Amino acid sequence: MLEMKFEEMVRTFGEGEIPVPSFWGGYRVVPRTIEFWQGGSRRLHDRFLYSRTGSSWTLERLSP
Repeated sequence: MLEMKFEEMVRTFGEGEIPVPSFWGGYRVVPRTIEFWQGGSRRLHDRFLYSRTGSSWTLERLSP
C-alpha cells in the first residue's frame, strides 16, 4: 500500500516541489553526529558514531 501511494505521488508531482498548506510549519533537523547502539551480551554493546564532514559522513566504531 505504501509503495503504491509513493508511486502515485511521483506521478502527481514528478521531481518538483510538493506543495504544503499555508498553515504548515515545522523544524528542519540537520544532525552533525548520530550514534547508534546495538545491544550486546554482558554490556559489550556495539557503538558506532557517524559524523558529518561537509556533504559526506564518516563512520567510527566507538566500542567494544
